Amino acid sequence: MAPGHEDCFARSKNLALIMGAAGIPVGFFRAHVTLKDLTLAQKMQRWQNVKLTARIMANPMATFAAAGFAFAAADCSMKNYLGREDTLTGIMGGAAVGAVLGLKTNSGVNAIKYGALVAGAMIVTDFLTKVVPALTSDLKPSGPIELHNKPAAASH
Repeated sequence: MAPGHEDCFARSKNLALIMGAAGIPVGFFRAHVTLKDLTLAQKMQRWQNVKLTARIMANPMATFAAAGFAFAAADCSMKNYLGREDTLTGIMGGAAVGAVLGLKTNSGVNAIKYGALVAGAMIVTDFLTKVVPALTSDLKPSGPIELHNKPAAASH
């Protein structure tokens, strides 16, 4: 690996772990929705519910982790290949995320559609992160507006 290039696998692994953890609330919500219709007798079987909840939570966690891994791997690989970070790196990362989400539906057509959709979202995000700071550079970040009053003329 050339000096200055980050280790893409390590970055991808770290983002996969972070995104897997980010999938936990989604898994809890899906488990809640699935388990709310159980009968009282079924709810009393705690170990069965724990196993069922874990199975339900694993799906979104794995999806988030795979999407994070795909984004970081594509983004980092493009940065290393091009030698710079620009809009194209984000587009490729977004296309990889969309492909992962589309392949989850077992359809290559959906993978291409979702890849294009997420890549388009990355273009918009990249555009906004470059344009908004330029448009708001003269704004004060926080605090009250300070009025510059002229000192009152001394009366003689």
